[in-house]
Formats: sequence, structure tokens, C-alpha cells
Amino acid sequence: MQEQNIHPFRTLFARILLPAILFCTGGGLQTARAQQWDNYRSNLRDRNVKIDKTNLPIVFIRTGGKEIQRNNYIQARMKVIDNGPGQENHGDTLAYPNQKTDYEGYIALKYRGNTSFDMSDKKPYQFRTLKTGTLPDNGGEKQKVDILGMGKDNKWAFIAPWSDKTMFRDILAFELGRPWMDYVPEGRFCELILDGTYYGVYVLCERISKGKTRLNLHDPGADGGDLTGDYHVEIDRNDQANYTSSYHPWSNANGTQRNDRWIKYQYKEPDNDDFASLPSGTKAAINEEIRKMEAAFYNSNYKDPAKGYRRYIDPVSFMDYMLSTELSMNVDGYRLSTNLYKYSETRAKQEGLDSRWKMSLWDYNIAYANANYNNGTSTDLWGYMFNERNYDEEMVPFYWYRLMSDPDFVDNLKARWMEYREGNHSDRRLFATIDSLATLLTSDGAQERNQRAWQIIGQNVWPNAYVGNTYADEINYLKDWLRRRLTFMDKQLLPPLPPRKLAAVAVKPECFNQDVVAERAPAMQTTTTIMDGAGRTFYADTYRKMGGFPADRRITSGNFNLLRKGETMTYELAPYDGNNVLYLHRSEGLTTATAELEQPVSTSEFFFLCTAGNGTGTVDVRVNYTDGTTEETKGISIHDWSVRNPGANETSQAFGNVSRADDTMSDDAHDRLFDYSVLTDGDKEIASVTFTSQTNDPMISIFAFGCVTGTSSAIEVVDQEQRGELSPIVGIYTLDGRQLDRPGRGINIIRYADGTSKKIIFK
Repeated sequence: MQEQNIHPFRTLFARILLPAILFCTGGGLQTARAQQWDNYRSNLRDRNVKIDKTNLPIVFIRTGGKEIQRNNYIQARMKVIDNGPGQENHGDTLAYPNQKTDYEGYIALKYRGNTSFDMSDKKPYQFRTLKTGTLPDNGGEKQKVDILGMGKDNKWAFIAPWSDKTMFRDILAFELGRPWMDYVPEGRFCELILDGTYYGVYVLCERISKGKTRLNLHDPGADGGDLTGDYHVEIDRNDQANYTSSYHPWSNANGTQRNDRWIKYQYKEPDNDDFASLPSGTKAAINEEIRKMEAAFYNSNYKDPAKGYRRYIDPVSFMDYMLSTELSMNVDGYRLSTNLYKYSETRAKQEGLDSRWKMSLWDYNIAYANANYNNGTSTDLWGYMFNERNYDEEMVPFYWYRLMSDPDFVDNLKARWMEYREGNHSDRRLFATIDSLATLLTSDGAQERNQRAWQIIGQNVWPNAYVGNTYADEINYLKDWLRRRLTFMDKQLLPPLPPRKLAAVAVKPECFNQDVVAERAPAMQTTTTIMDGAGRTFYADTYRKMGGFPADRRITSGNFNLLRKGETMTYELAPYDGNNVLYLHRSEGLTTATAELEQPVSTSEFFFLCTAGNGTGTVDVRVNYTDGTTEETKGISIHDWSVRNPGANETSQAFGNVSRADDTMSDDAHDRLFDYSVLTDGDKEIASVTFTSQTNDPMISIFAFGCVTGTSSAIEVVDQEQRGELSPIVGIYTLDGRQLDRPGRGINIIRYADGTSKKIIFK
């Protein structure tokens, strides 16, 4: 990649990601394939992919004919080619013999991962760098090395992007968290050739371990025999030696316990094999440090600064983990692959360290709306409340409820989130980071080669919630989802923005294609279709008062996840005696419907009122402007109408249903409508909006529309030369709540340090 083609964030990502790894055999490529279906389950679609040149490091690993194992290391040899930032790396090492070798030597290699191994054809690995070709179990020595600019260590991993078709969700989480946390692993994209066969894009990554360039942990007892210890544990499954918590998970903030579930802390540093060579009582000491921390949360005085949880954890580190996990809506967050570490009290006093438990980040490949279970695509729920919604073997520890019931912790969390949004989590910087990562993988063909090898784009792979037809679709889906997630977190954690003026938007009546509201009996004659697989539909209050749609056809939403404090949106429904919804049902061939506006509108946010039956539906929304341009938001999840738990984007009302076949009424009125929105270009006029269903069985009905029309308070007009008078500013926002790094043309909401705010137009 030539320097002039590198994104402005090139310097950061060259340092972090540009190195590429090739596995070579000392001169040519080894063609023997030791890895077969019985131990690798390899399902490469194309085994003949070759690398001509790449901006990533190219990697050759050769096993010498040995099969890679899951539980035991094998000896292998690895060579890493990296000619440096902005330079090409070539796959033909004979034609290009003078390339820079970043690392060449022996490694101990095996598979790694749980679901990332079991559910992926493209397998992840871990390896140890060795001094010689002899494994440590046979008397060989491990060797700490610096690979691709990452600090010296001998524990490494190859992350294998599979279900994550962007291939960078893990790296995105690491890079967003790195400025805030004491330690976050570093990773470098590379392309891997194993025993002569191209296996695609991988991430050569640090493992969270004790090394000086990582957690920098001492052996237990090393600091004057202190067994308050340097320790690293991981909350995870019951598949390794662990400490089982004395406290059960809670199902809500009231402390209702799940007595058949336990929290397990796996021993990592030291691990279970190390205890025999460490001071007597080391395992018991680790257990005691965990027990004291949890007990401090459980006690009634848990908020006490001296005696409560603050004595045992670093609250800021826990905030940083929480914000990373919540932003990504990581379905495994808090309960799996959750790393905690600490330093001994003696060492902390000697070196000026903090001896309290801290956290790091790991395993975000099915985060950021890449999981189709456990509410993985929701933008309007809190991840730490997982136990209230899901009954899983591994549960979120109770102490996250304790933290969120402490007003001081919550206030500090809000302040921390404001720091994030003013830093690398601002919209501009966050989306520039995503664009840089995508460009890194596409600019020199790495993503295309990976696609040829695996043909994964366009395929539904567990646990994908969205399947794009192109790599660009996958990137757009991630960005669209993140915009909605940021909006939710901003509304929950930042000071409230002033209300806006909202209004209904009229569409041409002929756009509605079905009637799902029975205005009188029999419903078979006054509707045209059903709302769910049980053959039921809505009804008007002229059919039955209880649970009926209102006679004036106006429905007012108080959706606190979508609207600001003090705002309401009143939608106007189409008449009940004709077609009154845009109806989508792919199984019937009704895949796309377009709402043509009666009059074009200019707005920063476009709303729609809808529901789904027969399961949660997913739609793509394309805004069509009068100038011929379009803007698309992908993968909006529309909840099933039978939802009974408030908090999921529903309006403030609930309705009944009736059987279309025999007019049998529902037992209660709990069926719900939901409203959602898409951000739009306020400088353009919207002519129409097209909805496309991405799910076969759900029946999606879109009833009405609305938009932001203006603000309810005075707006001050400021010329360019007046900008210097606005200090001290603590936040700048668009009308739709997105944070900016600097004022832009048009209306800006400016927040000042004294707590006041103004709406200002910059010319």
C-alpha cells in the first residue's frame, strides 16, 4: 500500500495492524497437507488461492507432517515476513528472496477456543515460541520474542475471523478500549499459509498473560512471600480447574438468586499446573482474594468507601470494561472470557501500584450485533441485565447489579462515558476507525483472497444475525447498528438534550398494500391478511372497545429509548376500512414495500411505527431523496407483537387481537406496536422510504410515519469569527443527539461547563 493511499489513521494502524505473516519452509512452499477432516474439519472452498502481494504480513507455518491437536502442542516452524508499513509483502519467497523476516523459528502449536473452535471451519490457534525444535514437555525451552512490534513474550494466539465477516470486531474492541484501560491485548492482521495451503486472514495476537509487556505479574510469593498475590483469573465455563463463587447470580437488582447457577473463576496466572511448584497455600490464597472481593459486594455496607467494594476493585477499570461490553452488546460479556487480575499488596506498596482487581478485554467476535440469540442485536437493552432475560448455564455475576445500584458509581460511569464520547468514541473517530480497518483489509486484496478461500460472504454462519451480500454490506450493517447503540447509551448516560418538534408524516394511500385492522365483524370480511402464524389480526374500537385501535386513528408513543425527555410522537394511522399497512412477508413474496410521501420533507431523523408477528423481523430501510441519492440503514430488528416486558422500543399502548377465521378474541390486550427511526440527511428532501424484509417467516406491518421538524426553543445564529467566544464547551451535539468533535454548519447543541446549553446555527 502506497503511503498516499493510507487513511489518515495510517500511523496508528500501521503500528498495530499492518504486519503480515507468511509461513514458509526455508526456500519454497511445502505441499504436504497433514491437516485432514478428522482433526481439522477443514472445509476450504478453494485450496489454490495464492498471494502475489499484500499490505499485510504473509505467514508460512509448516508442521512437518504432524497433525495439529486441540489439547497437546506439536512442534512446528514459523516464518513471519513483514517489509514494514507502506511496503508490499510477496508470497513468492523465491522470486523475492530479500524480504524482511520479522520472526523465524520453532513454535509449539495447538488449536484454541471453545465455540470459536467447535463452530468454525477456520480454526484458531495458540503457540509458544521456542529456543530449539524440542517441546518443553520433552526438555525444550520456551523463548520470549518480539513479533510484529508487540512486546517480548512466548504466549501468542491466532484469532481466526469466521462468523465475524468484517474480520475486525475483536480488534475494534481492543483499539477502542486501549486508551482507557491499563492493559488491552495488541493484535496484527496477517495472512496465513499452513503447510503450503492458504488459510486466509488471521489476527496474530497477544494472549492475556503474566509477561512484563502484558499484565506484568510476579509469581505468587515473590514479593516478600506475599500471597495477597499477583493473580489473573477468568470468569468462564466449568471446563477447567476453577474457584466456584460462594454467591449465586442474581436475576434482578432486588437480589433474587438463581440458586442452580454458579460463577466460575478459572485459574490463569498461575494456572492449575503451576500450583505444585509455588508456595504452599497459593490456590487457597487466590480463592480468598476472590472471596473477599465478592463478600465486599454482598455486604450491606458495600457502598462504604473504606469497607465496601472499592477496597477490593478499581472502579474505573470495571467502568471501562462495562462501557466496552455495553457498547458492543457482547452476549458473552461479564460471564465468559471475562478477565480479572491484581497485584500483591506488598508489591503495590513498593512500586506504587494498585493492588485491587482490574479488568481487561477479550473475545468480541460475536459482539456488535453479530449474535442472533440472547438479544445480541438489541440496541435498547443493557447487557449486564442478561440474567433477567436469559436462562443460561453461565450467568452474569451479581456484583454488576451492586455497582449499578451505587449512585456514585453510576455518576462516575456517566462522566467516563462523556470522556469516551469526547475522545476516540466520538462518531467521527469511531467510524473513521472502522473505515481504516476495512480499508486495511480490502485495499490490497486480503479480504478478497479470504473470500475466495472460504466463500463466507453471503452465507448464514452461526450465529449471524445479519447476512450481507457483500463485504460492504457487512461494514454498513455494523456502522448502522453502532449508530443506534450510541444513541441509546447517550440517552442513558449523558445529560438530556432539549426536546425537539416532532410531527406525523403523510404517505400516499395507494402505498398501503394490506388491511390488518378489523373495524367490525366478521374479521374475515374487514381485513385482508393475518398478523401471525395463528391467524390473528388487530381490531378497531368500533369492533371492540377493550384493546381496540383508537377511533381517531392517532397513536402516541412515549418510547423513552427513542425519544428525548419531554417528547412524544403522535402517529396518524390510515383508515381502518381500507389497506392500512405496508405489509412484508417474504414467504408470500412480499419482500419490499415503499412509502411515497405526500410532500417531500427535510429532517434529521425519520420515524416509523410497526410490529412483527410470527417472530422478530429484520428490515433494511432505504431513504430515497428527491435529488436521486439514497441512504440505507441495514438490519433493524422489529420485535414480535406479543412482547410483554416493557423496555423494548414499544409505544405506551397495548392492543388486543382477534382470530380472522372465527372472530375469537384474545384473552387480554398485550400486543404491542413499536417505533424505530433512521438518521437522515437534513440538508436533503426525502421523497420516499423503502423497506425490505430480510427474514422469511415474520410478518411485518408498518403503520405510520413521523419526523423531526424543528426545535422548541430559540436558536442563536453565530458567524465563523464568533466561534472563539464559545469556550468553555464540554460537548457539541447534532439535533439527533450525535456528538461532534467540533461545530458543523447548521444547528448545533452546545453544552457548557456550567451546565447550560444553547442551540446555535453556524453559517
